[in-house]
Amino acid sequence: MLVFTAENIRPIQTVSICASISEVQKHLQRHKDRYLFVREDDEIVGFVKARNIKRYEDFSSLLEEMTPLDRVYSITCGQQVPDVYKLLGEDIILVRDENQVLCGYLQRDDIIIELLRQDETIDLFRTILSSIPLGIFVVDRKGYMINYNVEGLRMIKMDAEQIQNVKASEIFGAEHIDRVLSTGETVLNQLHITPQMGILADYSPILNKENEVKGMIIIVQDLPMLEELAMELDYVKGLNKDLNAILSTVYDEILVVDSEGRLLRFSDNKMSDFWAGDMNELIGKNLVELEEKGLFKPSVTRLVLERKKKVSVIQETAQGRKVLAVGTPVFDEQGNLDRIVIASRDITETTKLKSELKQVRRLSEQYKKELVDLKKREMLNRNIIYCSPKIERIMKYIEKVAQFSSTVLLTGESGVGKEVFAKAIHQLGPRSRKPFLKINCGAIPENLLESELFGYEKGAFTGADPKGKIGYFRQADKGVLFLDEIAEMPLSLQVKLLRVLQEREVIPVGGVQPIPVDVQIVAATNKNLEQLVEKGLFREDLYYRLNVIPIHIPPLRERLEDIPPLAYYFLQKLNETYNTNIQLAPDALNLLEVYPWPGNVRELQNVIERAVVTIDDDMIDADQISRLLQWKKLDTKSKPIITNIMPLQEALEEVEEQLILLAMEKYKTTTMAAKMLGISQSSVSRKYQKIMKKRAEKSKIV
Repeated sequence: MLVFTAENIRPIQTVSICASISEVQKHLQRHKDRYLFVREDDEIVGFVKARNIKRYEDFSSLLEEMTPLDRVYSITCGQQVPDVYKLLGEDIILVRDENQVLCGYLQRDDIIIELLRQDETIDLFRTILSSIPLGIFVVDRKGYMINYNVEGLRMIKMDAEQIQNVKASEIFGAEHIDRVLSTGETVLNQLHITPQMGILADYSPILNKENEVKGMIIIVQDLPMLEELAMELDYVKGLNKDLNAILSTVYDEILVVDSEGRLLRFSDNKMSDFWAGDMNELIGKNLVELEEKGLFKPSVTRLVLERKKKVSVIQETAQGRKVLAVGTPVFDEQGNLDRIVIASRDITETTKLKSELKQVRRLSEQYKKELVDLKKREMLNRNIIYCSPKIERIMKYIEKVAQFSSTVLLTGESGVGKEVFAKAIHQLGPRSRKPFLKINCGAIPENLLESELFGYEKGAFTGADPKGKIGYFRQADKGVLFLDEIAEMPLSLQVKLLRVLQEREVIPVGGVQPIPVDVQIVAATNKNLEQLVEKGLFREDLYYRLNVIPIHIPPLRERLEDIPPLAYYFLQKLNETYNTNIQLAPDALNLLEVYPWPGNVRELQNVIERAVVTIDDDMIDADQISRLLQWKKLDTKSKPIITNIMPLQEALEEVEEQLILLAMEKYKTTTMAAKMLGISQSSVSRKYQKIMKKRAEKSKIV
C-alpha cells in the first residue's frame, strides 16, 4: 500500500502574479525548488517550471506558459494511492488535504524513492522502472550502482555487465554525487557530455524516516532527444507565432469548429457587432444553437455539417447586418469530418456601397444619355436656326418621332429646308450612328433611278459594272434614306418602292432573290400629294404608306421671327469662309423682315451671299438689300379707292395699304417710306408685315 503523508510531500513555494523577474530569481536562490506556484491575491492559480525563468526578461511573459491547477493530477494526503502507474506517468502530483485544500506536491522522484522504501513493492518497482521512458539509476550509500533500467543503459551507451560494481562517479558527475550523498540536497539539470554520450541528469537523495541519506537516484534525459524536442517545440512555437501574425492581418474573422459544431477557437479579428458579446464566452458552445436563438441566420456550420462540403452563404444578424460566411470542412485520414474552418466578413457596408454604386451607374447612364442628347441638340442648333414658336413646336415633335422608325413625310414650299429637318430626324434618333443617304427622285433619269435605289446584279444590263452595284436601300441599312422630291418618282418605280415599305426587302435589278433591309424612310415634297393622287399622278396606296408621320414646314413669311437669326447666321458663315467682317445695318434687317420671301430660306441665304460678294464696304445697308430683292414680282398695283359704297373704316384701311405699298416700292426702305408718309418707322414696318402676311394667306387659299 502506497500512502503519502505530510512528511513525504514537498512544501509549496509561491510568488505573486504581479512579482518582478528579479523577485522571482531571489526566491529561487533561497529555496532552490523545481516548480514555482503562482498566487493571485490569496488563491493559487497555477505553477511554472523554475528552469524556464532564465529564458525570459520579465515574469509576465513566463506566465503565458503557466499550467493551471485543474490540469494536474492530484491525490489526497494520508490516503492510499489508487494508481501507482498513473503517478509515475506524471511530472508533478498535487497533494490536497481532506478538504481539498492544496498542501504540497510530489515529483516522480518522490514516488520512486517511496517505492524503494517498501520491500514488498520492489518487484513492482522493477517492473515500473523498466517501463519509464527516462534513464533511471539507483545508487547506494557508498556510491555504487545497484539498479537501473534499460532506457538508462541505452542513454549512457553501456550494457549490464559493464555497469556491475561500478561507482556512479565514474559515469556521472562525481562532485554532484558526493554533494547529494553528503548533504542530502537535490541537484537538478546537470549537463554531462562525453565523447560517448550527452545527457541531462537530476540527482535526488533517498532518505529514510530519520532523514538520513541511504542512497540516491539519478534520472537521466537524452540530450539529443531533448534538443530535438526543444527544436521541435521552438518550431511549433514559431509556426504558432506566424499563424497568429497571419490571422491578425487577415481581414476576415476565422473560426474553428469541431465535428459537433462547437466553437474551439477564433482569430483576433472579431466582429463584435455580429456576435453581440464576448467571443470567449462562446468557446465550447454549439454555433447551430445560436441560429435557433435568432442571433443570425442561416448557420454556415449547420449547412457544412449537413452537406459535408464547402458552403458560402450571406448571413443576416438580428441587428440587420450582413456577413459573408465561407465554411470549409476538414476531414481526418478516415474521411470523417474533423473540423470546420469558417471565414466571415462583414459586408454590410460593401452591400450598401454596391447599391449606391448601382444607383450612381444609373445616374451616370442617365447623364450620359442627356449629354448625348445635348450634343445632338447642339449640332442641330448649328444647322437649324430658329426662334419662332412654329419651328419650336416642330422640333419638339421631331424629337419625339425620331425615337421610332416610322416613315416620315415632310411637306412645304421649295427652299424651306426640308433636308435639314430630315437630318434632324436622323441625328436625334437611335440610327444616328448609321448612314444618312439622300437621293433626289426628280434629278435622276427614270431608267437609272431604279438601279440607284435597288442596285443591280453583275451583267444586269449593257454598260453595267461587272461587279454589280449595291443600291441606296442596302447602303442605308440600319440608317435613314431621305427621298427628296418624292412626287417626281415615276409610277413604275412607285410600285417597287411600295413593296420595299411593305416587305422591308429589295430585289436588285437582274436579281431574283429578295434581300432584307432595315431602313427608315423620310420623304419630302413641295407638292400637294393628295391632289396628285386625285389626278392619278401618284399612287394612293404609296401615299398612305408615306403619310404615316406627316410634318409640314411653314414658309419663311409665316415665321418672320426666324429672319433675323437666319440672316445673321448666313452672314457669320460667309465671314468665316472669306475671312471678312461684314455687318448688317438695322434698316437692312428691317427691310428683310418685311419682304415676303417667295423663295423662303434658300432665297434669304442667296440674298445675304450676294450682298457680301457685291458690297463695297463692311456694312450692308437697306439700299443694297433693296436692289437685291425681287420687288417687281410682288403685286403692288393700285387699287381704286372708291369702287362702290363701303364702310368708311374699310376704305381707310384700303387707302393705308395702298400708300404703304407704293412708298415701299418707290423708296425701298421702311425708314424712307416712314419719312415720306409722316409716320414712325416701326409703324411702317409693322403695317407692311401685316399687309404681306394677309396677301400670303390669300395666295395660299387661292
